[in-house]
This record gives sequence, structure tokens and C-alpha cells, in this order.
Amino acid sequence: MADPEVVYSIATRLGNPGLGTVSYNAAKALHEKGFLKKVVTYGNRSDLPPSKVLSLPGNPAKLLFFLPRHLYRPLRKGFLDYVTSKIVLKGCNIFHGWNNQAFKSIKAAKKIGARTILECGSTHAFFRKKILQEEFQKFGIKNVKPPEYAQKSSLEEISLSDFIFLPSDFAKKTFIEAGIEGKKIFVINRGVNLDRFKPGKKKNKNFKVLYVGRVSLRKGVLYLLKAWRRLNLRDAELLLVGSIDAGIKHLLSEYMDIANITFKGFLKDPSIAYQGATIFVFPSLEEGSAKVTYEAMASALPVITTENSGSVVRHGIDGFIVPIRDSAAIEEKILFFRDNPHMAQVMGSHALKNIKFYSWQTYRKNLITAYDRIFAE
Repeated sequence: MADPEVVYSIATRLGNPGLGTVSYNAAKALHEKGFLKKVVTYGNRSDLPPSKVLSLPGNPAKLLFFLPRHLYRPLRKGFLDYVTSKIVLKGCNIFHGWNNQAFKSIKAAKKIGARTILECGSTHAFFRKKILQEEFQKFGIKNVKPPEYAQKSSLEEISLSDFIFLPSDFAKKTFIEAGIEGKKIFVINRGVNLDRFKPGKKKNKNFKVLYVGRVSLRKGVLYLLKAWRRLNLRDAELLLVGSIDAGIKHLLSEYMDIANITFKGFLKDPSIAYQGATIFVFPSLEEGSAKVTYEAMASALPVITTENSGSVVRHGIDGFIVPIRDSAAIEEKILFFRDNPHMAQVMGSHALKNIKFYSWQTYRKNLITAYDRIFAE
């Protein structure tokens, strides 16, 4: 096969937090290796050569901003997919796109005989839909709009693509359970900014439990809150950093007046919150690979989380892996760290050593290794 010429697309701003950082590091790796032909994106905050980036207008559907998010976002992604498909048809031998925004581009790549890579940041749609429906029913939440990941084109993208990149072994497990061949799946763990997220110089004397992420059913926050209320600890605080999902505000009302629970809201830079915490708890029901667990480990915090978070936490070494929806298990592990402060320090130290293997530099290296394996076939 000829040298790789990759068209890469993602419906976010290159270099932004979250997927903007993931896509930037992927594009940077491809460019440094000489593989990158073009990135198609919404805005560019990267140091890549401008000639390598096609930055689309930031809001092509701005006249439709009044639409619900579940309708507006697909329009934005669909526009990116349409433009990318035209670029693909001009020539490349690999198209690398993201789930829910690459259907036309994958079909265009097939027309010209290019290989296709689909990147999925979450679990398989079947798994995600099932677990969320169970949760909505459990808490009596009705009239939930159908999520875009359940769209038919999303599943067709997975079926049509030659290879699938996933961020964790747990995500891979859900794809295999959905009938996807394991040989087409590559797991490439995410990275973390080790300069930005690092241990604090001083820890508070009080025992402080931290949660970072959207306060929603999917994140399992209600199980943490239930565990915390039962513990009723003195000289301890639970801090929740993240925006509150409007659909569950009524379920949070019984916790709002508890003195040692603080809903901090969204923080643009949560690094200081990590540095002031004793332990980190993230009881999510479904994730591809939650970046907050990486950030907590880089901040030398022991982590209590679930297998479903897609983390790289080692049970009993960097913290504990508990079952989903298990308030009693969360309560038990929080109490363990409360009663054994030395172990919180020891496991936090192990977490810090472990996460140093997951820098963005390592991510870029692993991405190129996956490409080399694809081209070796």
C-alpha cells in the first residue's frame, strides 16, 4: 500500500478541551509522521500548519439555534460530514472520522477504495441505550428525547468501517457483545496533561471527597449522594464539580440542604479542586474512558470508580473498582479511606505513578502504532 494520506474529521474545535484535545493530539501525531493530508474541523486552536486544517464556520446552523440540542447537534455534525465527504472524494487512502458524524465520508472513502477508521468515544449504542433506559425508568423520568447515538446512521457507520478505535477495554467489551469483530477494534487509551494536573503542595486537614463531571443519572451521582448521607461523617465534605442536568434537579432536592455537601457547578479549570481533595469518587454507569479519572490520578488522588467508567485504575492499588448502582460499596470504600488516611496517600501515590504511562505523548505513539499495524496488513 502507498504511504498513508489521511483525511481526519471531527465536529469540534481542534485544540479545545475534551475531544478537541484528543483530536489535536491525533492530528499532531499524523502530521509529525507525515501521514496527514487534511483535518476538517470547526475552528483551530492548534499549532498545526494552516494548510493542513480546513476550519469550517463555527456555527453553520446558527439560524436554527432555537432547536432542542438533540436536533441541533446532528445538523452541525451532518454539515461537517457532507464537506468532509467531498474532500475524501478528491483523494486519500485513509479516512479517520468520529461516530455520529462520518456516514457520508465513510461511503465516499469506500467509493475510492480508501480504508476507513471510525473513532468512538463511548460504549456501543446498544449498551448505552439499554443502561440509560433502565435508569430513566428506575427514577421515573419520562419523555426523554431519543439520543443521536441511537440513530440508524450511527450503527451503519460502525458496520461499514474497516477499523474502530476505542478508548478503553470496557468500551471494546460492549462492542464485542454487540457482535462487532474483535480483530477490527483497536484500543488506544487517552492521555492527560501532566503539567496541568498534578499533586497539590498541601492537603486540607479535613477529609474531602471530590466528584467532577456532569451531575446526571448517567454518571451515577445519586448513588454517591445516597452513600454520603448514610455515612453522616463529621469534619468531612463532599464537593461536586459540574453542571447539573435539568432532568434530575428534582431528585437532588433532598440533598441540597445537607451541610457538608457542596454543589460547586461547572469550573473551567478544576485542577485546584483536585489538589484540595483527599479522594476522588466517580460512580458512572457508562463511559468510553472518563478523562476525570485520569486527571484525579495525575493529582495523586486514590479513585473509587466503576468498571463502566473505562478508567485505568487498578483495583486495590490506585483505588477501588465498585459495582455500578451500589451505594453500599461506595459507602464502604469511602469509609475505608476515612479510617485509613495513610492508605489514601499510598494509593494516591500509586495512581500518580501509574498515570505517568498515559501522557499525551504516549497516546500519540500508540496511535501511530495502530496505524502501522493497519498498514502492515
